[in-house]
Amino acid sequence: MVRSGDGENVAYTALKLDSSHSFVIARENVTFFTRLGPIGRGDFGVVWKGDLCSKQDHLDVAIRQIPDRVTNSSQVLQAIEVLYRLSDQPNITKCLGYSKEQGSILYEFISGGTLLTHLQTSGVQSQPTYSNLKPNGVRIEEDTLLNLAWQVAKGMLFLASKKITHGALCAHNVLLGERKQCKISDYGLSSSFFGDVAKPTRWSSPETMATGDQTTEGDIWSFGIVLWEIVTLGARPYPNMTFTSVQTEVANGYQMPRPRHCAQEVYAIMTGCWKKDTTNRTNFDLILKDLEMILEKNHSYLSLNDLDERLYASSIDM
Repeated sequence: MVRSGDGENVAYTALKLDSSHSFVIARENVTFFTRLGPIGRGDFGVVWKGDLCSKQDHLDVAIRQIPDRVTNSSQVLQAIEVLYRLSDQPNITKCLGYSKEQGSILYEFISGGTLLTHLQTSGVQSQPTYSNLKPNGVRIEEDTLLNLAWQVAKGMLFLASKKITHGALCAHNVLLGERKQCKISDYGLSSSFFGDVAKPTRWSSPETMATGDQTTEGDIWSFGIVLWEIVTLGARPYPNMTFTSVQTEVANGYQMPRPRHCAQEVYAIMTGCWKKDTTNRTNFDLILKDLEMILEKNHSYLSLNDLDERLYASSIDM
């Protein structure tokens, strides 16, 4: 991996906030850019772009408004504070705190859009290693795709090491920073905190579909679907199947077949995520090692990854 001499991660933009910054952010320090309109919507509320003022510094932020009924919920506030106190990790969107008056969670603003949009609309016009399921789709080299997957796996390993589940991992919930740096968003906020039952999706494991429970094992299953999305340049999982049929077939052990042009060793990572018995399912540590072996074999790992290994190792703190 590429390392800098002082151990700083050259791909991670430090958040310049003074020592007075705290978990609870005063209303007067937050400005909504309402003229832009919402920049996103999710299971836990509308997202706006805004500005966070901390003494002389100003920082672009993403502001996620949460439902009024939970703005004073101690359970939700405790969950947000846990996210705020997480050590910085390059592949996780940083939680900057909570504004009680505005009922909002603040995150660092990531300008590059979602991984899904990137996969569907752009790519490196080069060796035709992979193509989308759609005719005449963009083509992109395998190593570039696997580096994206490797970054997502890094972020998920970090969350798992902190006993934090995502519950809604998909390519749409991964944002892209500078130089295509993957940063996982919408993690650590269970639907149960909001008094709701988690809705199963095409990314859900069979046990999550059955019970609604969100677990690290369920996140591993979802990562396999994300890897499938990456390989197919953003195709919809379980193409040509209704969600009802997806639920039925997944419960019966169905796995999506290997995508066209997908290497068998990459597909093996997917199927390792899709073991119906959770005790036989792979884990994020093994997923990272498998991706690294493939990238190193292709002599591309060192040149593609410019994240700091020492920062990553220290941030896991397992």
